[in-house]
Amino acid sequence: MVKQEERSASTRAKLLEAFRRLLLSRGLQATTTQLVLEDTGLSKGALYHHFRSKDEIIEALYAQESEATLERAFGPRNVTGPPLERVKGGCIAWLDEVKDTDVAAILFRIGPSALGQERASAIEDQQGIARIRALLEEAAEDGIALGNVELLASFINSLVAQAVLHRLKSGNEVGDDLERAIDAMIDRFAGVTR
Repeated sequence: MVKQEERSASTRAKLLEAFRRLLLSRGLQATTTQLVLEDTGLSKGALYHHFRSKDEIIEALYAQESEATLERAFGPRNVTGPPLERVKGGCIAWLDEVKDTDVAAILFRIGPSALGQERASAIEDQQGIARIRALLEEAAEDGIALGNVELLASFINSLVAQAVLHRLKSGNEVGDDLERAIDAMIDRFAGVTR
């Protein structure tokens, strides 16, 4: 049974990897399921065992890309110290993660275009907000009054997304500005005045 599960996971990964590579080199319209099958040498049955449609492949790829960037950004290499510092560290590291043009293309151009902005945002928010919220809850457990943690997590996640979009459009670095904005948002929720 384990071998079958391993083969299934391997097949799924192979399909997503081929779809990602073709999507980035050929574009959304030119990347067809048939082209993915030709590239991988897999059968239609293998494809349809994992995905019912091209849209489902795009959604899976988008979710995988989002999760991978967040995992790297909020991983132990970037996230150390007290919880609020780990929030900022993870957010700044995520900003750096999406400097990769392929990652940025999937998360900010292709994914939202193919899935619709609402669905893409829901996937991204679900994964990003959960990580931020967990760290904010940890800070609250340590005695830092933050008010509505869920709302604060949503605001911080939105700040990060807007910082990325601004950087993509302008080409300007925004890490310091993002860090100050996160500090100000946390201070405001905590009732701190400077």
